[in-house]
Amino acid sequence: MTTAELLSVGAELLLGETVDTNAAFLGRELASLGLPLHSIHTVPDERAALGDAFTEARARSSVVVATGGLGPTHDDLTREGLADALGEDLAEDPELLTAIEERFRAFGPMPAANRRQAMLVPSAESLPNPIGSAPGWWVERDGTIVVIMPGVPSEMRRMWSEQVRPRLAARFALPPLAIRSVKAFGIGESAMAERLGALLTDPPADVDAGIYARDDGVHARFSTRGDATVLDRCVERALAALGDDAYGTDDDDLASAALSHLGQLGVTTMASWESETEGALLSILSMTVAREGAARYLGGVLDMGTPAGPPVGDAVLQVSLLAQDANGRSRVRVALSGGVAMPPVELRIHGSGPQRARRAAFAALNAIRGLSPSGR
Repeated sequence: MTTAELLSVGAELLLGETVDTNAAFLGRELASLGLPLHSIHTVPDERAALGDAFTEARARSSVVVATGGLGPTHDDLTREGLADALGEDLAEDPELLTAIEERFRAFGPMPAANRRQAMLVPSAESLPNPIGSAPGWWVERDGTIVVIMPGVPSEMRRMWSEQVRPRLAARFALPPLAIRSVKAFGIGESAMAERLGALLTDPPADVDAGIYARDDGVHARFSTRGDATVLDRCVERALAALGDDAYGTDDDDLASAALSHLGQLGVTTMASWESETEGALLSILSMTVAREGAARYLGGVLDMGTPAGPPVGDAVLQVSLLAQDANGRSRVRVALSGGVAMPPVELRIHGSGPQRARRAAFAALNAIRGLSPSGR
């Protein structure tokens, strides 16, 4: 079976200073190519550790993708680690050096440290980086492909889309992984698992099923590398089992569901007024794409004590995140005023830090989604 493995390189990842968004992106991309991601490993900026990681990954997987450690400084050692794993010597490539020097020409002389980025091993082919100074590598040897790309997300994503993804697609031509999901709010993972029952524990042939909690609720995921139409029936059964707790599927989001419901109740515009949420509700609603017939979000204020108040809309959503109790439990007070009204209600939420604020915002949006026409 063809499998892929990801190495995320950098002490900043291990120290928690940087969130590894590259891994999430590449996991989705590899799945869409039909290349299952077998494992993800975070590796420090140490030559020996990198050499061992590449050696072990090449022995396990058909494709090894690494991000990070391609800069010009002393601790950018991904090139050296892979060279050690391959048993090959690094040497400066004249054409690659010229290309890097040309990139620096508009900014002045190239620092001497950047010459390191022009190093290659004999079996490596350089991958152009049109928006950065760090070229990638493509190495195909001993029946294994190794790709190394910059850790800067914008550089990595462009190199992936223009250079790596097309090559992998042509090389393997595997059936893509089809994925469907069902999203619910107001029930926990265990409660959802009970309702879905055999759909999770004994799904149809060739279908993998999973369940996981997110800030916007609990998601059930169904995937297959076979006939994708089998997933439609899984989604239908899940929606039927979850009833009103389900707010959407696939790319649906809770904010859009809430605004669409307000639109159905005759509300054309909505504003918000929130406190102790660090602007979580404003952030979520500001990024929501307006749907036809849905209420339009006008904006909001972040302090319930602001004299001017929120923008004038048909309805105003008021959210106040209350202090945690002695056991660390949280509650959020939610109310809606205007053409459609909802008296203040306190809802229990879980989480801490920014997650707590986001879950408070999603709880408020879910409360709107549950409004009945009698609230007018």
